[in-house]
Amino acid sequence: MIERLRLIGHKYGIGDDALRDLAELYEGMIPRTPTQPVASSSAAHAVPAPLAPVHFKERYEDLGCIGLGGFSEVREVWDRHVRRRVALKVQLPQRSSPDDCARFRQEVQVMARLQHPAVVPLYDWGELPDGRIWFTMKRVRGDTIGKRIVALHSLEGPAFVQALRRLLDDFRRLCEPVAHAHALHIIHRDITPQNLMVGELGEVHVMDWGLARDLAHRLEAERSSCVTTGANAADPSETSVRTRIAGTPFYMPPEQARGEIAAMGSASDVYAFGAVLYEILTGSPPYTSSRHAHMAPERTVELVLSGPPRPVEEMARSEVPRELYPLCRKAMERSPSDRYPDAGVLMEAMRNWLDGADRRSRARRIVADAQREHRAKIADMREDAASRRARAREILEKLRSFDRAQEKAEGWKLEDDAAAIEQEALREEINWTQKLRSALNEVPDLEEAHAALAEHYAESLLRAEAAHDQPAATGFAALLEDHAGKLSGSGRARYEALLRGDGRLTLVTDPADVHVVIKPYEPVSRYLIANEERAYIVTTPIREFRLPRGSYLLSLKAPGHREAAFPVAIGRGEHWDGVRPGGATPYPIRLLREDELGPDDVYVPAGWFIAGGDPHAGESLSRRRVWVDGFVMRRHPVTNAEYLEFLNALVAEGRADEARRHCPRLPRGTTWNNDDGVLAYLLDERSGQYALKAPETERALPVVSVDWYAATAYAAHLARRTGLPWRLPSEFEWEKAARGVDGRFMPWGDHVEPTWACVSGSHSDRKSVMPVHYYPTDVSPYGVRGMAGNVRDWCVERWLLDGPRVDGGVLQIEAAMADDLADRPIRGGAWISAGDLVRLSVRYAEPPTKRHGVLGFRLARPITP
Repeated sequence: MIERLRLIGHKYGIGDDALRDLAELYEGMIPRTPTQPVASSSAAHAVPAPLAPVHFKERYEDLGCIGLGGFSEVREVWDRHVRRRVALKVQLPQRSSPDDCARFRQEVQVMARLQHPAVVPLYDWGELPDGRIWFTMKRVRGDTIGKRIVALHSLEGPAFVQALRRLLDDFRRLCEPVAHAHALHIIHRDITPQNLMVGELGEVHVMDWGLARDLAHRLEAERSSCVTTGANAADPSETSVRTRIAGTPFYMPPEQARGEIAAMGSASDVYAFGAVLYEILTGSPPYTSSRHAHMAPERTVELVLSGPPRPVEEMARSEVPRELYPLCRKAMERSPSDRYPDAGVLMEAMRNWLDGADRRSRARRIVADAQREHRAKIADMREDAASRRARAREILEKLRSFDRAQEKAEGWKLEDDAAAIEQEALREEINWTQKLRSALNEVPDLEEAHAALAEHYAESLLRAEAAHDQPAATGFAALLEDHAGKLSGSGRARYEALLRGDGRLTLVTDPADVHVVIKPYEPVSRYLIANEERAYIVTTPIREFRLPRGSYLLSLKAPGHREAAFPVAIGRGEHWDGVRPGGATPYPIRLLREDELGPDDVYVPAGWFIAGGDPHAGESLSRRRVWVDGFVMRRHPVTNAEYLEFLNALVAEGRADEARRHCPRLPRGTTWNNDDGVLAYLLDERSGQYALKAPETERALPVVSVDWYAATAYAAHLARRTGLPWRLPSEFEWEKAARGVDGRFMPWGDHVEPTWACVSGSHSDRKSVMPVHYYPTDVSPYGVRGMAGNVRDWCVERWLLDGPRVDGGVLQIEAAMADDLADRPIRGGAWISAGDLVRLSVRYAEPPTKRHGVLGFRLARPITP
């Protein structure tokens, strides 16, 4: 075809430049035609150019043309000096312009620099009398990747998968020499299936470096090309639009198709490799279809510029592993910065996949062997054991207790045999699960192994629940959740439904006919929010109302009563019935009238809650379920303003000494356990009245540096003044008011976040106590504020290592006596707390005389039934 174009050109007077354009267009129309094509029928009938001069012929014996392109031809020659066949590449006579000669010299220089086994070695080079450049190189025999792609897609089933694996390994090895070039700042610019070869001995070769470009000279080349073109240009391959878009359109990246030379780099070759991979996976180059497989190169360039080709996952064979799709897509990203940066990184990505494919194949064999050797055997053994136990029951149930042992022996033997078989089945099961786990050690995401283990743990879970073995059921549920989470599609959905295990809610209220809004808690940026949009609306009494497993906040409303918050936690298959220990029917949740609560009173209804159980909380109690009767807690800790009124009331009652003893004190050192220290409040010596030093800033701060006795005295004073039984809270009252009922670690969930409470790390400047209305995010499910930070709170009992007294599951509140000098419990985070010290299960023990700048208190009172 090339020779016919030349003849047509001479016949109709077409110039050399136009002939070159026509030759390049022809090359582009056949995307698999390389710059140095393998011997073909067209090349075999081409007229070879003479190989003068005489001394050239003395060394090389011409054996014929083996490849012909638009710029050069490749001939097989016999090198008489070293007695071997080599390939000789020489410019075509019509391509001997200074630009083309410079291009050829550049190819020689690039090949000489690339010292890599997969780059065809350069043996010799020179210049003919007419100025044409020639060079000799290793004679390569083998198949192109293009030919191997055709052979690959003629296969089906397992044969295709095996051949694909081998071809992808060849692809990986072909990335290596280009990675070597990229390390030397050289780019190929014409990576195609026809320029990638696998030799007869399995070696790989990257061919045709005629368009290669040395990026180390980019700036010099760009400066030169901005001034002139032709022989004065630093890179003759970039002297015109025609040469700037040289390459094979199906495999060229958008920047090459646009002629943006400055944008081209190693990522451009990565795109071409991605296009080759696309063809490996789909059987066709990008942008092709059966309708226009041989479109004109101009049209192909237009498609490349218009957008990406059809997604590889739509075009690939069903046998192609889906893990290869993102690898191919990344290599072919439109923007160079979004691709793998160079062929070396692409090679590593392919190597990682291939390593994983090898492991996956081994792992699948392990799973298949395990299923074949153990699964059916385990089922048969369990069936045999069950049958023997059934026969044993038939025998033994017919016998009386005083029947002879000989009569019972047959039944006993069946039971013993059944137990032995069950033990053997258990050993078989252990071996089976160990093999499946060994497969997962090879491939952690192997779905076949996860599916087998998920089925096993689902069956085990059901058996444990049927036997009321809750610890075993909890373990099997966790294992099932782990393996089911690795599945896809219907398998995963099936186990998720099992794990959800919808529960039921029963709720009785006083008064009845209470309007209830049931809002599920959902995490929003790690903060649990009660979602009103997905709420259920019902009216009490509620009887076994079905709810998905999870945590909920119920809002209870009735005319003339204060709205109450009532959190519940529904476990898998659990019935939240609200039955108090010792009771037989649901405990009525009493709503309080408006006149029973002050504006800052928070009602915590009676019921169960999860105490302790936080492994990261210091002195945390073990996880337990405790019933706490209803109580009221103040929304905030006691403030300086409130405490100041108490001190001045004591003075007015003639108890000035007591007021002075209970006045907060600033330490002389850091902490203290007596009455030393400077008074934190101003004292008017004439009137005996106390005042704040900075009223505007101190009024809303929580009172600190008071001991347990002062806090207890304040509670007693308020109880006398209001007629309500105010006191310090019990440890478990405090914990329930802070955590709700679902076992969360913080008021807002499980995440420890310093910006949601006044703790160390909350401030960019100096740490300090803050007003009680700051940090509205530090709020419990009931609405109590400041329990994760700001100040810690004294509790009413004496300190016990195992926590407050609980009898029959019900909290028993026993206030410590004033003459009891044992330690008292302290709860809550503080403005100096950091890390895990802000967790709500953290417990502190301090003597009742302790004063500290983080020690304050808040009040609670019981609700009579």
